Amino acid sequence: MAGHPLFAAVFDLIQRPAAPMIDPWRRRVVGEATGRVLEIGVGTGLNLPFYRMEHIERLVGLEPDPHMRRRAAARARRLGIPLELVAAPAEEMPFEDQSFDTAVATHVFCSVADPERALREVFRVLRPGGTFRFLEHVRSADERAARWQDRVTPLWRFVAAGCHPNRRTTEMIAAAGFAFEELERFEFAGGGPVKPQAFGVARRPAQS
Repeated sequence: MAGHPLFAAVFDLIQRPAAPMIDPWRRRVVGEATGRVLEIGVGTGLNLPFYRMEHIERLVGLEPDPHMRRRAAARARRLGIPLELVAAPAEEMPFEDQSFDTAVATHVFCSVADPERALREVFRVLRPGGTFRFLEHVRSADERAARWQDRVTPLWRFVAAGCHPNRRTTEMIAAAGFAFEELERFEFAGGGPVKPQAFGVARRPAQS
């Protein structure tokens, strides 16, 4: 896969101004991950400093973009984190059923090609009772703002490596079979079309 070499090269720089807002949420998403952990769309590894490795048995990072993957590997080495990187899209995870206790994702399902299929894969690879922890851009609850998101999405996708700011991601998570234990909607100041956000903890039912 060719990936996005320029976007990968500038990604950390782009993210830096927003770090004071986003990093506490990153810590909340991944800091409670335990057991066998899968991070979907690990990107350049910005979540890595926030893992509590003493609670993690195995950490796997799924990332199809080779340029992002290379940067994640370098960050993991600097931090001394034993990250296993896997080159595959979220829609086609090369893992056995029920392979993980926890799955995490931050700002990933806005850009996968088929989010419904990818979320079914997350459900499949989690053990019954396993948790999916996430922070995602979502469609605004305000219809006027949502229509604006629809209008800017074609341009935003072009400049932001396929990001769709108008996706109904929480609804898709529920449709995949997950039950929400926590769900918080909020907005980042100055976030433009990605201002609406959702943090959540969703569980694969124990009997599924």
